[in-house]
Amino acid sequence: MKFMLTFSLKPETKTRDEAIGRFKAAGGRSPKGAKLLGRWTAADFSGGFDLLESDDVRALTEFSLMWSDLMELKIVPVIEDSELGEVLNRSRR
Repeated sequence: MKFMLTFSLKPETKTRDEAIGRFKAAGGRSPKGAKLLGRWTAADFSGGFDLLESDDVRALTEFSLMWSDLMELKIVPVIEDSELGEVLNRSRR
């Protein structure tokens, strides 16, 4: 299953610098059980999006815990348009 993680960086310079340092040290890797499919960061460094794939909610929780002290995070399940089309076609009456 795919999940969109949105993150907002806290504006304090110290927090931002700590987030940059942690990302550089760890490479932003996802934990075992969650595959990072893509990451996009806003040009103004205010936040961004991660696309993750996992069937293990514990891995997503671990990923959140790695960053939640520095950022506000939200994780929601997402569906691709091709899969959505199948659902919509089945629901037509």
